[in-house]
Amino acid sequence: MYEKMSEPIEVLAAFKKDRTEPMVFKWGNRHYRIKKVNLVHTERRGREKIYIFSVSDEANAYRLSFSTESMKWQLEEMAVL
Repeated sequence: MYEKMSEPIEVLAAFKKDRTEPMVFKWGNRHYRIKKVNLVHTERRGREKIYIFSVSDEANAYRLSFSTESMKWQLEEMAVL
């Protein structure tokens, strides 16, 4: 079951030839190493284009968003696997 949230996070991402791939994010005082990017898609919120990354580590799944307007990352949802 997913828990909705809207928390600012810091993200370390790799910019590969044809994609951006988040690798680690920091939420609060803890770092989360991303093991797998499960899905990437975009959506519009007004004039903002938002990139949505559905990712997972060994224990949980997360939905991260990146705003091209504000250039900020957020933790949108979290689920315990």
